[in-house]
Amino acid sequence: MISRHRRATAATVLILALSAPLLGAAPAASVNAAQAVPQVPYSSGLELPPLTGPYPVGRRTLHLVDLNRTDPWVPTAGDRELTVTVSYPARSARGSLAVYMTGEEAQLLLEARGLGGVVPPETVAGARTHAYVDTRAAPGRFPLVLLSPGFSMPRTTLTSLADDLASRGYVVASVDHAYESVGTAFPGGRTLTCVACERVDTPQEQAAVARGRAKGMSFVISELTSGRQAGPLSHVIDPSRIGIGGHSSSGSARVL
Repeated sequence: MISRHRRATAATVLILALSAPLLGAAPAASVNAAQAVPQVPYSSGLELPPLTGPYPVGRRTLHLVDLNRTDPWVPTAGDRELTVTVSYPARSARGSLAVYMTGEEAQLLLEARGLGGVVPPETVAGARTHAYVDTRAAPGRFPLVLLSPGFSMPRTTLTSLADDLASRGYVVASVDHAYESVGTAFPGGRTLTCVACERVDTPQEQAAVARGRAKGMSFVISELTSGRQAGPLSHVIDPSRIGIGGHSSSGSARVL
């Protein structure tokens, strides 16, 4: 039997191996969800590293649409879409554990890293998380931290960081920008892939990605603090304490 510590370590090594940004490595298409790899939560025996803070963690996923921006990569898609996972301090560890990622997202991530056919997608998708879906938030007001992944990487690669910060008393919003990751599930049975990866080669184009992400993060802050999309979660966010962190292209976006 593999110990919890060894399972967590194995999950950490695998996730770190998958999380580095890629350039020009993803197919430019939306994948039909009917072709997805079956998702079997927590079947792989892997477990994300344990939380280090005093709070249990809740999680809610939001689909946000910025009506003031047209998608820069696929203009025919219409308004700019983002998928945001909000991790937050919870009252108690109750409810269903959140899924790490879908089988289809895992398959696309593994293929992008050259691990397709080497690591089964269900091994990644089935990693056990420590967050509970839609459980009640803890009382109080907490700082808001926004996290954005490196170019081509999905927000799920930031899961351990986001959930651990939430366990320490932060509301954390991890953001996926449409068509900028190797594979991210969106509503309507869509898994969007990295159209932008085929078009970003020059420093000027990379700067355009950073500017677009900065606008996206500003939009997410507005939506989360206004109550329009966050609902009850907006009442536990302290709007006077907001921080933004990002990996690679998202790191430069935070200073724009």
